[in-house]
Amino acid sequence: MTDKATENIYSFENFQLDPSRKLLLRWPEGEAVPLTSKAFQVLLLLVENSGTLVTKDDLMATVWRDSFVEEANLTQTISVLRRNLGEKPNQHRFIVTETGKGYRFVTEVKESNREDLINRAESAGFAKESGEDQKVNFRKPSLIAFIGILAVLLSVGVYYFWNKPKAQVSQPSSAKEVKAIAVLPFRNIESDEENRLLGIGMADAVITKLSHIESIVVRQTKSVMRYADSTPDAIKVGREINVDAVLEGNIQKAGGRIRVSVRLYRVSDGALLWAESFDERDTDIFALQDSISERIANALSLELNSEEREKLKRRYTENIEAYQLYNKGRFFWNNRSSEDLRKSITFYEQAIAKDENYAPAHAGLAESYVLLQLFSQSQEKDFFPKARQAAEKALSLDANLAEAHTALALYKEQYEWDWEGAEREFQRAISANPNYATAHQWYGEFLAFMGRTEESIAEVEKAAELDPLSLSTNTARAFPYLAARLYDQAIEKLKPAMELEEDFPLALYYLGRSYDGKGLYKESVAEYKKAIAGSGGSTFFASAMIYALEKGGQKAEAEKVFAEISEIEIKQPISRYVLARSLAALDQKEKALDALEKAFQERDGLLIVLKIDQNFDQMRDELRFRALLKKMRF
Repeated sequence: MTDKATENIYSFENFQLDPSRKLLLRWPEGEAVPLTSKAFQVLLLLVENSGTLVTKDDLMATVWRDSFVEEANLTQTISVLRRNLGEKPNQHRFIVTETGKGYRFVTEVKESNREDLINRAESAGFAKESGEDQKVNFRKPSLIAFIGILAVLLSVGVYYFWNKPKAQVSQPSSAKEVKAIAVLPFRNIESDEENRLLGIGMADAVITKLSHIESIVVRQTKSVMRYADSTPDAIKVGREINVDAVLEGNIQKAGGRIRVSVRLYRVSDGALLWAESFDERDTDIFALQDSISERIANALSLELNSEEREKLKRRYTENIEAYQLYNKGRFFWNNRSSEDLRKSITFYEQAIAKDENYAPAHAGLAESYVLLQLFSQSQEKDFFPKARQAAEKALSLDANLAEAHTALALYKEQYEWDWEGAEREFQRAISANPNYATAHQWYGEFLAFMGRTEESIAEVEKAAELDPLSLSTNTARAFPYLAARLYDQAIEKLKPAMELEEDFPLALYYLGRSYDGKGLYKESVAEYKKAIAGSGGSTFFASAMIYALEKGGQKAEAEKVFAEISEIEIKQPISRYVLARSLAALDQKEKALDALEKAFQERDGLLIVLKIDQNFDQMRDELRFRALLKKMRF
């Protein structure tokens, strides 16, 4: 961003961007649009380069240099900007995504010199920008006075907030009607990354504790993570994610103490149900989490049984360093990319090194390994055994840890092909924590593979109900229909996920598979290309595109894609299943069967797809193919 930016003001449609004051104004009302510092910097960089592609790398290097964040933060920030600019899903009139590359600001931007604007404003009382809809009420004296008064009020308010007596409580209004709640990431007075992660971790801890209470539904951390870099209106968020109440809070770590203020609002009318302030030593963070969770339960008049009370108070570690490392692992695990999953494993292992009996860290390690086996380009044979070892260790420390049962279920499903054992573990996970959306999602997908479509639909819909803003749970809603080859229904179910993020690779892949089923091969190839670009070059997605290209009469292009996959195999191990489905699409049946046999011998986790995979439709009468299905007990 140049020095020129601080001297000029940028106008587009009914917005004005004022770099020197770090303000985005919406006219004709003249209201300030709330943006975090990072969101403002991203918007300014895009506006300064209006009409030009700004790459993801450039945005990350400029806005988040030397910060502990990943590309997911940029995606979330763009989503927040689009929402604040009033864009509708799939109708991006300001910021357009160029898949795999970056973003482009496409609306016409007018640049005005600040002094010229002020002179015009002083002489006319207000200024009118060229263009029919650009009315700007820019009375300099009034604006400066208003900003000065506001600064004084904010200073007094902040001083009072942090210096008022500990644990001041406002009595709750009636709260018994609250059946679903969201806990937003706690906002930080300080803007550094350590404090940011502290706010996210605090919210995650409260969510985890409350999720064990059966009488209330708590939105999962993934659903609220998108609000971590913004200052959203709590009531508006509550309506967006369909809850009855929203908890928001402020947190600050300073001088060896942690200061927290929380407020619980009823969404229906905006009433404040409960508010309280806490001030503890930073070594007492676990006591702080316990206190907040218990006070929320009391404020909502929740009747807890003895088991729920025990879970609400349970602490898995007293080691603050282990806890902080675990928070970092959770942060990267929620991002779900192969690179981030590897980072989550590193932090979980560091947490375990600090406290070897930290059960959630072992469970997180297990979940990261099973996901990495599916997301990773490099098929390392020890991922699944490591997942089992970590899950069993977690369960030896806490037999009712839902995350560990869920990871063990996925291991039994995709490595041992132990269908009964997998289902048993999924059911144990859901019994241990009925609010754990990931368990419902993965169980629903398992049921789809088993051909139990109605049960599958019920589970994935429950996952989406619990975690309505999660891309993975919303995308999973399409899977039962895709597995059952009900392609029109699958396409319809993908719409909510595409509205959340139009470039989510797995949703694009499912859309491509649905188009394949309808014989729309040109359309499917277009979706696969976007999925491959967004995933960093997934060979699994590429092998599906080979099928569409071959079926669509583009044999030479299909063979070219297979050659690219073969080149990757020279450099790193690739799933034998990916090679088999590529060969099957090219009608090389014997080679495909050979590759499938090797995939079986290597316990390739992707083999579970075999039963429903369109690539193998022409081979289903082959004796060797049927024998393989029988060995897997399909």
